Amino acid sequence: MDFSYPLFQIPFVGYYLIFLAFLFGAVFASFITCTAWRVVRHEDWMLGHSHCDTCGHELSTADLFPIISYIALKGKCRYCGSKVPPRDLIFEIILGVLFAATLALHGTVDAAVIAALALEMLLLGLSLADWDSGVIPDGFLAAILIVWIITVGFRQDIQRFAVEGLIASLALGLLMALATAITGKIMKTKVSYGPTKLAMCLMLFLGFKGSVIAVGVAIILGVIFVIAARAKKRKISLAPAISIGFVAAFLVKDILALIAV
Repeated sequence: MDFSYPLFQIPFVGYYLIFLAFLFGAVFASFITCTAWRVVRHEDWMLGHSHCDTCGHELSTADLFPIISYIALKGKCRYCGSKVPPRDLIFEIILGVLFAATLALHGTVDAAVIAALALEMLLLGLSLADWDSGVIPDGFLAAILIVWIITVGFRQDIQRFAVEGLIASLALGLLMALATAITGKIMKTKVSYGPTKLAMCLMLFLGFKGSVIAVGVAIILGVIFVIAARAKKRKISLAPAISIGFVAAFLVKDILALIAV
């Protein structure tokens, strides 16, 4: 079963949808950054209320508009006047732009682009959680698998897409797990298989060729991240490198398709 809507079939509609994609990206960034923060702090991420990290005051609806609230309040808490770190604002803008770019490059609203947008949101959340705690929460990995399960049935190329994804995930994932184990033995240190599990989940969406590109980018960025982490004597976080690698592979695939046309 397949569903799709050509983005630029009707004049101006495509640009309107791209603008909406930016807005949704900012909204989902606000949600996922808050969720990641609560997960790291072991707070209730489903029922808890947003609050100021300094004074603890519960935030009102007017304080929670992505981008707008930060600018209107000049980056300060309405209640205690403490400065609010600009990190959330930055990621709201980044995910908004990423949503818009993904939709524009893909050119069609279909299962593939919906899966990509969902993954971009989840990757932002788990990357922030890993950056803050050094651990990739299994809940985010489960959410990625759920996205695959829900969207795979709406792909026109469901059989090829599913088979290629499973082969890439198992084959390349096992190689990554083996490399991780060998590295741990050589360095005589305990290693985490969280990055490997994350990569295996994402390979389901990319197939073999896309996964090779993603892993290549992730390795280069991972080396940079490790060197920077050791220089600053902080925990090594590889989820951001893997996430950037796989998002780049998603975007490159659509860019190449546009060039081919």
